[in-house]
Amino acid sequence: MLLVGFGLRVWNLNFDRGIGSHPDERSTACFYATTIALPASWDEFRDPQRSPMNPLWDLQQQRPRSFTYGHLPLYMGVAMGDLFHALAPVAGALGAPAETVDLMQRADSACDAIAVAGRFTIALLDTLTIFLLYLLGSRMFGRGGGLLAATFYAFSAQAIQLSHFFAMDPASTTFTVLAVLGGVSFVERRKLWIALLTGAAGGLAIASKFSALPVLAVPLVAAILMVWRALQESRQEGRPLDGRVPFAAIAGLVLAWVAAAATFFVTSPYAVLDWGNFSRAVLVEQGMMVRGVADFPFTRQYRNTTPYLYFIQQQVQWGLGWALGLVAAAGTLYAIYELGRSVFRFVATWIALGRPNGTPRWLTDAQMANLVVWSWVLPYFGITGAFLAKFNRYMSPVLPFVLLWGAWLIVVLWKAGARGEGRVATPEIAVEPKPEPEVAELDQEASGDSVDSESAISLSPYLPISNLQSPNRLASLYRFAALLLATLGIAGGLFWSLAYVNGVYNREHTWITASRWIYENVPSGSVILWELWDDPLPKSIPGEPGMDMYSTGLSNIDWSPYEEDTADKFEIMKQKLREADYVAYSSKRIYDSVDELPQRYPMTNLYYQAMRDGRLGFELAQEVTSPPQLLGMVLDDRHADES
Repeated sequence: MLLVGFGLRVWNLNFDRGIGSHPDERSTACFYATTIALPASWDEFRDPQRSPMNPLWDLQQQRPRSFTYGHLPLYMGVAMGDLFHALAPVAGALGAPAETVDLMQRADSACDAIAVAGRFTIALLDTLTIFLLYLLGSRMFGRGGGLLAATFYAFSAQAIQLSHFFAMDPASTTFTVLAVLGGVSFVERRKLWIALLTGAAGGLAIASKFSALPVLAVPLVAAILMVWRALQESRQEGRPLDGRVPFAAIAGLVLAWVAAAATFFVTSPYAVLDWGNFSRAVLVEQGMMVRGVADFPFTRQYRNTTPYLYFIQQQVQWGLGWALGLVAAAGTLYAIYELGRSVFRFVATWIALGRPNGTPRWLTDAQMANLVVWSWVLPYFGITGAFLAKFNRYMSPVLPFVLLWGAWLIVVLWKAGARGEGRVATPEIAVEPKPEPEVAELDQEASGDSVDSESAISLSPYLPISNLQSPNRLASLYRFAALLLATLGIAGGLFWSLAYVNGVYNREHTWITASRWIYENVPSGSVILWELWDDPLPKSIPGEPGMDMYSTGLSNIDWSPYEEDTADKFEIMKQKLREADYVAYSSKRIYDSVDELPQRYPMTNLYYQAMRDGRLGFELAQEVTSPPQLLGMVLDDRHADES
């Protein structure tokens, strides 16, 4: 499954051939990664305004830079680019294509090649997430459940898409899953080194993206549950609580938080050494953007969207596809139910412990592990889900856990069916004397037949099958539901991910296809109008001489539809349309978003309506799309959030 997941994540990584199709990746690779280098001395390292390792400061112009992303993935991407460069001669000697060798040679300095190196880094980290999710699921509800959760995530189209960009969110996701795995293990094993690992993983998650700060709640909840579990065991065994356990929990918590702080500093030193610029860029500017306080054009598409529900709808329908998305949604509802039960049991037991004849209602290991998972998901989604800016990648650190819950629900249903069938498959006592049958213990195997560890039933060869009662219908229903959900999740996730990979990465990028059509069909000397806050078309096509604006004699002009509707804007629009021979829209970002803001953009909406129905004198000459498609089925994804 790791190989399959990795293959999907690295399939045609250079799918856009270096044209920079993702604006955030373009910024990271071209404006920041190309300037990162190791300091020449310790003194240079300590000085944020001299160090070439500081992404928050422009050394050439000696002014602050607004780098709002994680420093750790940036450094990892740059290091991967240097590794690509060093291995380029080896790749050439092994017969790699000349285009690949050339890209590797340039990966230490050229932004398009650095972007591919960064994508490969993210793909590796996201493949690691698959493995970590398997470990987490196995610890919570067995290897089968862990494998199911890992399979779900391997087929997640959202994760596959993000692995094809030099984006920071998947890196934060990897270390967040590691931190949660550490928290669950700390509750069960009570080892201080596990607390250290949990904290270090949390620090790496925060260094990858500062919005992962709520991960610090994981060791806190784990420490509380560690004491609770020890108390539960002592009461059940009729002995007093070991007084060392609370101190170990406190020590583990402190150690985890110290490790998180130290790891964050080591992997993002200039977030501390250049705190003024870091806090301005990340806490102030980025905070104003995501909350909608600052009215950036690229977040206006989220005006009038519903907090929380928009994220859920986009992830279920597009990020995972309906089949896998509904399995994840059902699992999340079950996890919410178990969260409520756990809180009730916790409170009820706390009250019962204070009464002489009180009856505690202890938590199961799975419920405790679920509480650790919720200690991350609840604060993160509670904060992020309320943002105005609802870029789909913001849900990346939640995605593994909702798929984990989907697998958990399937395991619970399957085990419920097994228990139900075991209770009713009781042999009747024969009238005639029979030889004494062999009885299997719960942890052994009877001769000839294996015995379910959850069933105390012994099937004897001396009793006829006709003497056994029929399986419980409810148990059969549980088993059927488990099989149905597992099939939906695996088959649906596989189909959607393959359709996405086939439709997007097995085909030429639409901007390249559209640009080639323009160069081949638009007369020389034509003027092409494009929209600010989106990308201009045509693009220069890498590796194809003559496929550029200069060679074909084309020119372009721009206008800004996101400006407020005023009389001046109307005059500018008329002037631009008179000058233009063609109008190129590289995406639906602007005309879709202003359509959701009719009161703010009445004139602009009329412009788009008139453009579509031909009243402005333009007619559709060419439309290029590349939707998910597989086995002859084309899936319309025009309503998906393209962020």
